Amino acid sequence: MPRNLFLVRHGQSEANVMQRASKAGDPSLYTEETTTVPDRSWRLTELGVQQAKVAGEWIAGLGIGFDRALVSTYTRARETAAHLALDVRWEENRVIRERSWGEIGSMSKQDFARKYSQNAAYRDNDPLYWAPPAGESIANVAENRVRNILSTLHRENARDNVLMVTHGEFMWATRLVLERWSDEEFLDRDADREQMIHNCTVLQYSSTDPDSRNNVRDKLSWVRRCWPVLIDGEWTMFVGGWEEFDRTYYTGRDLLDKVESNRHFLQGSFGS
Repeated sequence: MPRNLFLVRHGQSEANVMQRASKAGDPSLYTEETTTVPDRSWRLTELGVQQAKVAGEWIAGLGIGFDRALVSTYTRARETAAHLALDVRWEENRVIRERSWGEIGSMSKQDFARKYSQNAAYRDNDPLYWAPPAGESIANVAENRVRNILSTLHRENARDNVLMVTHGEFMWATRLVLERWSDEEFLDRDADREQMIHNCTVLQYSSTDPDSRNNVRDKLSWVRRCWPVLIDGEWTMFVGGWEEFDRTYYTGRDLLDKVESNRHFLQGSFGS
């Protein structure tokens, strides 16, 4: 695998502003015009541009030369990549595009709950496997598109430094695969607001032990999360601590413990 793999979420987009307002109870930005805009076409806001510049300055300060730089074909990702202002040659890549939201991509939270009430309830109960009508689940993105790009990097960029500008949901799916989360770990992190992938969050994966530079592994084994923050009127990067991860193995008893955390839903004796 690559020596270092950086994933950067795009800066704040116009669609992010609409979605935030809708979640707060104000769907007024969802007009006849905005609900027909393709998801790939949204631009960054002024704040989003500033976030990209701050993230780019921080990445440049690490002094890592990138052997390959990939960017989603969506407008907000292209714009973010440009404003990172890094000395790289960008390749556009459709595999790392945003998760498809299908029929609800340009719909307010209120309209979604009204028009697709059963699907909305399923979303709340099973966020990993839930898919919007005609869209993708996080599990779909992980097992199809994330594994696709990781396989490509394994073949073409072993021991290289790779940079991607992509999207929040794609980054969630990447964490699921690379950090080998169980379904339960995903659900725990998804429910934890401190695990949120902010606009211009940088996920830095490394195969080099941050505490011992001589300990270099063949696979990516450490990750940290960093993102732009405004403190007392000054922009800086919040730099999170490194986390080590590895594959988890289970005994039969471990699997039964997982099973027994779920109750039976039918009463009585069946199958005898």
